[in-house]
Amino acid sequence: MADWAPDPEAGEMVLFVFDGGVLDAETLERITFADDEITAFGFHPVEDLDDLLIPRLARRVAAAVAARELGETVYLEHGLPLFSGSEG
Repeated sequence: MADWAPDPEAGEMVLFVFDGGVLDAETLERITFADDEITAFGFHPVEDLDDLLIPRLARRVAAAVAARELGETVYLEHGLPLFSGSEG
C-alpha cells in the first residue's frame, strides 16, 4: 500500500505499508528494539483502529488490511483510496 500525503508545512511524503506475513511465537520472542524510540508492540483487530490511531493512520492501516485481503496494491491520498493496483 502506498499513500501520498502532501502537507504544506511538512512537504510531500509517500508512505508505504508492507505486509510482513504471519509471525510465529518463536519470531515474536526474538523481537528487540535498537533504541528507545519504540518500547512495545501489539496486535489489534482492525475494528479497534479508530480508537487507537489518529484518523489518517487508521484509514491507512485499514486500507492495507483490505488490500491484503484482496491480494492487490492500493494507492491512497491522505489514507483515502484513489484506485487499486488492478485498475492502474
